[in-house]
Amino acid sequence: MHFYYLKIFIIVFFSFFWRFANAEMTIEEFVFDESMPLHLKILEVLPEEAIIQIGDNNSENTIIEFLDYFCGYCKKLHFELIELVNEREDVRVVFIQHPILNESSHIISKMVLAANLQGKGIDLHNAIFSIEGSLNHNKLEKAIKTSGVDEFKLSIDIGKIQINKLLDLSSFVAGGLGARGTPSIFVNESFSPGYLPKNSIIELLK
Repeated sequence: MHFYYLKIFIIVFFSFFWRFANAEMTIEEFVFDESMPLHLKILEVLPEEAIIQIGDNNSENTIIEFLDYFCGYCKKLHFELIELVNEREDVRVVFIQHPILNESSHIISKMVLAANLQGKGIDLHNAIFSIEGSLNHNKLEKAIKTSGVDEFKLSIDIGKIQINKLLDLSSFVAGGLGARGTPSIFVNESFSPGYLPKNSIIELLK
């Protein structure tokens, strides 16, 4: 029943966003085609600019994390996922923005998406989660410099309507899937609306 309602939400929402996403998959294929698992369909319809990824596209295992940069468990999970990709060649991890904790969460998510337009999204993502202690303005500025992002271009891109649409889209998909908190995780076809330790993730891999 949950996925039935998700499909209804997706139909309505993508009616507005389909053109923007430049998706090759049609709405009918997304809803009715059972040949592809739901989590892979999501990656097909999300624009490339909305996706932060490590690992190869052709990996046998796909892990999708919906995250918030102020989420302590997201930070803990981040290092475990990096370890997993470094240890195994058959795993890719996709990070999708789902800022729900505060207004600063939205701003930082938009920064990372704007950096993604430069091909630096993963660099800024990693730099932010590598910050020691609590996240503040000075530490964020340092992370931006460390990531190699063009700060002038970043300041322009973050104000683009495209960035707001990308964030709206990723948050809508996360909410429709039942991601009420962060992290929420797909490990292949298994969905967990909460933190999973590395060992539990490994048990779900092929």
